[in-house]
Amino acid sequence: MKEKTKEIAARIKELREKLGINIQDVVSKTTINKYDYTDYESGMIDIPVSAVLQIANCFNVDISELLTGETPTNSGYSITRKGEGVSVERHSQYKYQALAHDFVNKKGSPFVLTIDASDEEVHYNHHKGQEFIYVLDGTIKIYFKDDVFSLKEGDSVYFDANIPHAVKTENGERAKVLAVVS
Repeated sequence: MKEKTKEIAARIKELREKLGINIQDVVSKTTINKYDYTDYESGMIDIPVSAVLQIANCFNVDISELLTGETPTNSGYSITRKGEGVSVERHSQYKYQALAHDFVNKKGSPFVLTIDASDEEVHYNHHKGQEFIYVLDGTIKIYFKDDVFSLKEGDSVYFDANIPHAVKTENGERAKVLAVVS
C-alpha cells in the first residue's frame, strides 16, 4: 500500500479519536459504509478523494488537513505551480493533484486527475455535493447510473455527485482532467 495512503489513514483515525467521534457517527453522516470506512482508517485500501472530502466535512476540517496534515493558511489567493500540488493516489488507475490545498474555506476542491487506461470494471462512486470535470487531454467516458457519455479534450460535464458516477479512459490511452468537487 502506498505510504501516502497510510499517512492519510493515520490522520483520519487520529482526528476522529481526538474529536470523540465514533465510526458509526461518521458512517451515518456520509455515504461511506462501515466496512469501507474501517478499511480506510486502517490503511488497508486506497481512500477515494470523494471519501476524504466527506470525512473532512464530517470532522468540520478542510480536506487539506487530512491530505497533508497541515491547516490551510491562505485566504486571499492560492498559487500552485506546475507539478507542485499535493498528490494523492486513489488507486493505481487514478492520480489526483490537489490545486488549492493551502486555501482556507474553499467552496470547492480543484484537482488535476490523471487517469490511466484500465481493463478493470467500472466502479461507481457517489457523494454529497456537485462535481465539474473538464477534459484537458485524451478522451474519457463518464458513466452515470443509466447513461454513458464520451468526452474529449475541451469537453466538460457538471453534475449532482449524489448520482452514481464513474470515469474511465477511452481508446486505452491515458487522459487528464480538471475536476472540481464541492
